[in-house]
Amino acid sequence: MTHARRFLTLSLGLALAAPAAHAQTALSAGSAVTAALNTSSDVKTSQANLDKAQAASRAAQADPSTLVAAKLNAANAETLAQAGLRGAKLSALQSAIGAYTALLEAQENVELQTLQVQVDTKGVQVAQVKLGIGNATTLDVTNAQNTLAASTQTLADARAQMNLAAAKLGTLTGLGGGVRAGSAITAPKLSATLGALQGGLGTLSSLISAANDVASATLNVKLADNDFTPTRTLQDAKTALANAQRSQDSAQKAAGQTLASAYQAAQNASELLQVALNREAAAQKTYTQDSARLKSGTISAVELQATQLTLKKAQYSRLQAQNNVTEALAALSVAAGQNLTGIGGAL
Repeated sequence: MTHARRFLTLSLGLALAAPAAHAQTALSAGSAVTAALNTSSDVKTSQANLDKAQAASRAAQADPSTLVAAKLNAANAETLAQAGLRGAKLSALQSAIGAYTALLEAQENVELQTLQVQVDTKGVQVAQVKLGIGNATTLDVTNAQNTLAASTQTLADARAQMNLAAAKLGTLTGLGGGVRAGSAITAPKLSATLGALQGGLGTLSSLISAANDVASATLNVKLADNDFTPTRTLQDAKTALANAQRSQDSAQKAAGQTLASAYQAAQNASELLQVALNREAAAQKTYTQDSARLKSGTISAVELQATQLTLKKAQYSRLQAQNNVTEALAALSVAAGQNLTGIGGAL
């Protein structure tokens, strides 16, 4: 055996051997999101802020000596804290889904690259047999060996990326690096209209903050609009109200634009998924036909293996498209202020 062949054999053995270093925890997308919500420091901080704001608001409303402005500010702070907690949960949801789909794709890519190595290994064997009977050159064998070496390295890289993805998901969920994505996500179809989602934007932190500023400024105008308050104070209060209203209008427009963009991205992802599903179906049909042709003796096992690789690539592309739909819905959820992914509940 030549040095090059010994190297390829050793590399292939190392690449295909994947002993479990430790027990792995298989997660569903739902369990990953639940764990991430329980682990997220932002969610915990937001919950603490809400608890504090609720206690302060209850005290302010119950205290007869608290003035109207202080009561309004306390109520506004509580409403804003509620929105902050909801936003933190949606952000944690988006991060968990992104980490889960990344690991899912990394796992599938390892399977794909493993099959690619198997195909390229067979390619070296075929080239060597042809060389032995004078139907190929040494250059053909060398090229086949180089192709195998490249695919073996790609497989090693894919395994490294899978480990990194597992570590990221393990950190987000608090479960450590020994996690594995258990199954693909079937995202729900987007049934809500853009208009309906726009009508619910008032729950976003940015819009609640802007609305709170308008409410406070409106109260200040009311408190200054009397005979015993200097005219300049009233004018300043009206100016502050006008500024707050303009800021609110800008915040509403920005939120609407972000939502519209996220909504379009979700629709596009759904359309591309259908394309990927059609391609997978075509590849599956070809593989089924070639399996029958192999049994009838009209094609070789090598040709069927190539068809199997084509199918595997189509399946991987479909998985990516499927994940893109879920990720787009997660981004839309953050933009809309409500969970549209079908994972993790209403939050």
